[in-house]
Amino acid sequence: MPACPGHLDRNPSVHHLILNDILPPALLEQVRRVLVADNFSDGKNSAEGLARGAKYNLQLASDQHSGMLDAIAQVLYDRAEVQAFATPWHIGRPMINRFEPGMAYGMHSDSAYMGTLRTDVAYTLFLEDPTSYDGGELQILSRGHTFQFKLPAGSLLLYPCGDLHQVLPVTRGVRHAAVGWIQSRIRDADQRELIAKLKAVPLYIGEEPRFRDLAIQTGECIQRLIRMWGD
Repeated sequence: MPACPGHLDRNPSVHHLILNDILPPALLEQVRRVLVADNFSDGKNSAEGLARGAKYNLQLASDQHSGMLDAIAQVLYDRAEVQAFATPWHIGRPMINRFEPGMAYGMHSDSAYMGTLRTDVAYTLFLEDPTSYDGGELQILSRGHTFQFKLPAGSLLLYPCGDLHQVLPVTRGVRHAAVGWIQSRIRDADQRELIAKLKAVPLYIGEEPRFRDLAIQTGECIQRLIRMWGD
């Protein structure tokens, strides 16, 4: 049977997805050239409300690199694992941020809307070798549990926007990441998680002839739930 793509956490108190090596080599190289060559401005310019006071980082000017950033969003949209996990309606253009020593982004919740985009699922694309900097872990609080992530360059993390989260202080080196938001066709996180788990069933059993009818019925249930819950 085929392995389930990506990693959907089995702990019922958290629901996130991790994908490794998500960017094509040419796009990753383009991003790396931009990180070295371009200037960054105060990250507070893109924060709202209480998050503005907690944000101490730098941010790349998005309008100067719209083509590259849109290409990153398109890579996410084209991944079957992202489709299964997030049921996306639209994937917003990411922002690239930089954390130098002493910088952090304190505990906060994301705004419900970024412009006209409703923020249902957040994503972070890690862009640095985790051994090249100390600190900088992405910490997420989810239903009474605390989780920390510091993933290899090119790895993607998706998680519900309703979870409180922070980036811990960087103490050595530089941390770069691309961050953005997804508007899902399913706005409720628990409903999205249920659909994502059901979508994994055909991936496990769909190629087994004796389970074909079950796979078809599961697919039918998935589509009926999307019609029932979808925007």
